[in-house]
Amino acid sequence: MKGYDDSRGQSAAHMETERVLDAFDEVDTGRHRDTAEERADKIARLKAEVNAGSYKPDVMDIARLLTSAMDPTL
Repeated sequence: MKGYDDSRGQSAAHMETERVLDAFDEVDTGRHRDTAEERADKIARLKAEVNAGSYKPDVMDIARLLTSAMDPTL
C-alpha cells in the first residue's frame, strides 16, 4: 500500500523493547563487579606470574580473551 504509515507499530515495538530492557536492569544477578583497585591488583598479579613464567591460564582467562577478541571494548 502506498503511503501506509507504520509509525504506530514501530512506536509500540519501541515501547516493548524499553519495557524489556528496564526489566533486565531491575534483575539482581548477584555478580560482583571488581573495583578499579581490585582489577589493578589482579593485573599486577597476572603480570608477575607471566614474567616469572608460572602463569597457567584457566577457563575464565580463555573465555575473557575470546570475548575481548569479539568486542574490543571489554
